[in-house]
Amino acid sequence: MHVVGDAVGVAALKALAAEHRDYLKFLINEAQSSTDHTAAFRGADETRWEVKFHPESGDLEVRKPAGG
Repeated sequence: MHVVGDAVGVAALKALAAEHRDYLKFLINEAQSSTDHTAAFRGADETRWEVKFHPESGDLEVRKPAGG
């Protein structure tokens, strides 16, 4: 599994993982099991981000949510 996408978002996800490993596991599970393969989270600066799971490659893409 590779983490790709917005560099600032990837850094926010890595910071979240360093502090809250269980929440990262929850986000990954949520993205894998949701119908649209996405899960939302906020960075330390309250910026909204979205994690999208790509089942064909197994990658996680971090991006700004649509419309935000």
